[in-house]
Amino acid sequence: MAIETQVQRRQTLQNVAYAVLCLVLALWGWYDYEIKIPAKQAAFDEYVAAEKTKSELENLAKAAGLSDAEKEQFRVANDVLNRYKDEKPAEPAAYDRPVQLWLYIVGCGVLGVPWFVWAQWQISRRRYRLDDDGTFHAPEGTFSREQIVGIDLTTWMSKAIAWVEVEGSRRIQLDDYKYRFTEDIVGVLAQRFYPGEWTSDARPIGDPKSRDTKKALAEQGDAGDGGVATTASANSAGGKSSRGAEAADDASGGDGNDGGGSGSGGGDGSSD
Repeated sequence: MAIETQVQRRQTLQNVAYAVLCLVLALWGWYDYEIKIPAKQAAFDEYVAAEKTKSELENLAKAAGLSDAEKEQFRVANDVLNRYKDEKPAEPAAYDRPVQLWLYIVGCGVLGVPWFVWAQWQISRRRYRLDDDGTFHAPEGTFSREQIVGIDLTTWMSKAIAWVEVEGSRRIQLDDYKYRFTEDIVGVLAQRFYPGEWTSDARPIGDPKSRDTKKALAEQGDAGDGGVATTASANSAGGKSSRGAEAADDASGGDGNDGGGSGSGGGDGSSD
């Protein structure tokens, strides 16, 4: 049966998670940029204006008194200052809005979200398939068994990346981190070019994590259990045979003794 790769679930989850995270950060940045920071700036400006108005009216009251309109202004300014009595509003830093704009809105929203969506779309379009006759299908093209000249496993065990070598010195990357069932394709090619060295799931022969090793151990265990069961059955049958022979011997001995007893009784009668 042909072996065809699929996108690893973890790769999909990773791209989706990053896209969602970027979207959340972009919305957060927009909220700060459009609502929170302007509101903080407005509160700070209101507080500064109220302080200035109160100070000017206090000086005016000492000099010439206040009109009704000025008294109302003083009351309003005093109310504003009392509203911020517990915590004086701080002026937002000059870089607050630019950071929210360029880092979060543009960086995460405009660039980040499309990037991870595009990355997921790109990776889902790529397929690798190895047919039963050895034909290898990849985004780079289709190659017959004869066109595949080797497989580079230098970084396979360390990075889960192998390179299929085809005619014309071309190399096609197989990445097990991104695609499921890659190890099956690599395993077939590894067994072809390095016979006796690799398992069917592209692990060194004897690797305890290999499914071939696990299967062999399971079969050995089943064979061992069957041998124990056979031995136990034979022992049981032998025990039954021994007990039967003992019973027969007992019966024969008893009859002989009985016969001897009768003979003795007869002898006694004759003597009499």
